[in-house]
Amino acid sequence: MKSLLRFLAFFAVVVLVFVVGMSWRGGFSRSAPPAAPFPPSGILEAEDRAFTGLVAGALPSVVSIDALPPDAVNPSLRALKFFLYGRQGSPPPQLGSGVIVSKEGHVVTNYHVIEGAGAVRIHLNDGRTLPARYMGGDRRSDIAVLKIEGADLQPVRWGDSDRVLIGQRVFAVGNPLGLQETVTQGIISGKGRRSLSEAANEFFQTDAAINRGNSGGPLLDMRGELIGITSMITEGSDGIAFAIPSNVVRRVYEGIRDRGRFIRPWFGAVMRSLTPEMAAQLGASSPRGALLVGTVEGSPAASVGLEPGDIVTAFNGRPIVDHIDLRNRIAERAIGDKITLDVLRRGKPVSVSAVIAAEPSDGEAVDGPPFR
Repeated sequence: MKSLLRFLAFFAVVVLVFVVGMSWRGGFSRSAPPAAPFPPSGILEAEDRAFTGLVAGALPSVVSIDALPPDAVNPSLRALKFFLYGRQGSPPPQLGSGVIVSKEGHVVTNYHVIEGAGAVRIHLNDGRTLPARYMGGDRRSDIAVLKIEGADLQPVRWGDSDRVLIGQRVFAVGNPLGLQETVTQGIISGKGRRSLSEAANEFFQTDAAINRGNSGGPLLDMRGELIGITSMITEGSDGIAFAIPSNVVRRVYEGIRDRGRFIRPWFGAVMRSLTPEMAAQLGASSPRGALLVGTVEGSPAASVGLEPGDIVTAFNGRPIVDHIDLRNRIAERAIGDKITLDVLRRGKPVSVSAVIAAEPSDGEAVDGPPFR
């Protein structure tokens, strides 16, 4: 009898727990918000169509580049190498990318893609292969301009790289590892990056996948406008690549198109960065700024009375970090631009104005490759 009573009591507890649990679950279900619906498929399809349409519109402007070595186009040189070294055949062409920037057939690419070439072939999106002429280049900005002759060439639309923001979406198109029409997507990861070389400009950093062969290809925004030329990748660091801002590219291109060469803006100041010890000796509160150590006779810097020991602290109202920062700000200006410098001279602030001049040079700023 006692066993039966214990069983009935246990059964009652189980039933009570079950009833309470179901009631709680029902109440929770009624009070819980409904699950968020999936986005309507039409929205995703519209976004997909917009992006693929954007890429389709950009692809005809993107070209692949074969930079042929000199002995590939010069039988005498090939015979001489065979006589001297016993080698037959020629090394393979260097692969790169480029972008058409005018209806007349101007193509922009990296200088290092075509440097030392004996000839260059351009492969278009529609299957045509055309020979290219070298129009000019600038090694310091790593930009070269080529020219092709052909009908129905589609130029890219220029974008304004000064308006580019960190985090905005971009895509790169090029010829990585010989794979034509490769498209990758990413964002602008950083601005104002500096090269380890003597490049006279700063770079965009992007995480869009870029590999060898992408060099010289376009970096485009989500309007399909050119905001940069992909330039380099970092060895052993996946997801880090750099592009030359389009405003730098455009200045070099237009100089070569209009004058046959790029004339670099010039200020004529010899500068170096400050150390904390030097800053203290010169009456500066911090080592930020560019220290002037000399000027070139007849230069804009000399004409406005800048002196050794002056510290340039701001350029057109923008604070200057170091001498490289000031050099890059000057390189961004056009010849004839008026600039204002904030200067600290023997501990006292001074403001001077100057006009950017053309860099003294006869002929091209750099020697071009042998082909024309």
